[in-house]
Amino acid sequence: MELPQRHNPWSALPIAAGIAWIVAGAGWGLLFTGLPGALLVAGGVSLLLTPGDDRQIRMMAVGGALGTLLGLFFWAFGDGAFIAALLSAASFVLAGREGLRLMASGDGIPAPPQELATYARAALDEALLGYFTGTASVPSGQDAAECVDALKAQRDAIRRLGFDRDVSELHPAPDAPEHVEWQPRTVMGRDFRALHFESDFVANPEIPGADHYMAYERNRQTAAWVFEHDDGDRPWLLCVHGYRMGHPLLDFSLFPPQVLHEKYGLNLLMPVLPLHGPRRAGRRTGDQFLDGDLRDLFHAECQALWDLRRHLAWLRARGARRIGALGFSLGGYNVALLSQFEQLDFVVAGIPVPDLADVLWPNLPEIHQRYFRSQGIDNALLGDVLAPVSPLARPCALPNGRRFVFGGLADRLVVPAEVARLAAHWNVDPTWYPGGHVTFRGSGVAT
Repeated sequence: MELPQRHNPWSALPIAAGIAWIVAGAGWGLLFTGLPGALLVAGGVSLLLTPGDDRQIRMMAVGGALGTLLGLFFWAFGDGAFIAALLSAASFVLAGREGLRLMASGDGIPAPPQELATYARAALDEALLGYFTGTASVPSGQDAAECVDALKAQRDAIRRLGFDRDVSELHPAPDAPEHVEWQPRTVMGRDFRALHFESDFVANPEIPGADHYMAYERNRQTAAWVFEHDDGDRPWLLCVHGYRMGHPLLDFSLFPPQVLHEKYGLNLLMPVLPLHGPRRAGRRTGDQFLDGDLRDLFHAECQALWDLRRHLAWLRARGARRIGALGFSLGGYNVALLSQFEQLDFVVAGIPVPDLADVLWPNLPEIHQRYFRSQGIDNALLGDVLAPVSPLARPCALPNGRRFVFGGLADRLVVPAEVARLAAHWNVDPTWYPGGHVTFRGSGVAT
């Protein structure tokens, strides 16, 4: 992290970009240019007067991204729109640079390359974070008061039942499903099969919020995308997606079948995490998992572990002998959690979230943080609630040489220090690449 500065002269760039879009869109066009213009001006003024607020940097990144995209459609409306688009692109890159300046460095973690390409990759992360935090459903009003009571009750129940010391009874091994449904599907010209069976997960009734969580009916049936060769005993790769994914088009971009299935000859099983994809509880995939009612998160992670183990039981019942696991981001969290309970041939946690409490708490609005703290809720209490479903709570069951961690030096969603926490817990050296969270492919390996 660089030395602090009272005023940032680069703030003139997003301010100018925002004003340019507002002027260029004067009249009917303001309907389209007003949002990026306002975000850029607000981000620039914040950078000038109150530097160091990473939430404003995220909004500036969103404004820069929107302004750059608008330039593709509004350039014909005159030089003003063209100039506004150029200033927006520059502001977007600036957001990445400022985000990296705020990122604390850890012992033994290389510094990210200080170059425009790295800033742009970090800016993509900032924009995605801005979207996540700006559109997240956060408990407010009476819902916030109920959330406080629920989290305290969950913490107390976990301690009373001893799950803060021993989670073996909390996470029993599921049986393989007896009845499954197959659906042949084709997406983007690729044939695969959709696998469905009943989860049979039951939230522990002694942990508050169980009834609330079990009311999500669509979440009771699992879903998974399967690519399987019809010749010989091929190894299986369990592929676990990230937050707000769980649709074939998104998951195949993360785990490309043309590489993993066709080039390397692996069978692929891509389970959909609870509350994602066809299992969603809201309008968007992932609603109620990391946002919304926080009492759901404990039970959602319990079910995620149960469902992944049930998929493994199904594979083994079919005769699979070689199974590895690969997860990215939230999927990295879940394969790391899975590796505490299951013997696999290997596990790869890519850009993994090691501690959900540390991800959630800083992204709550400041007014919510102040209210929760006044009611006795803080990052530590949230961590106590989630400890029984944390990959940091127990040792990995796989020996060294079969567990791997990698992360991005310019990652603004899961910062390098967080990746290093899981690597230290596993007693492995992480592999680093010089890119961000969204752009981990094609970034190479850091030297």
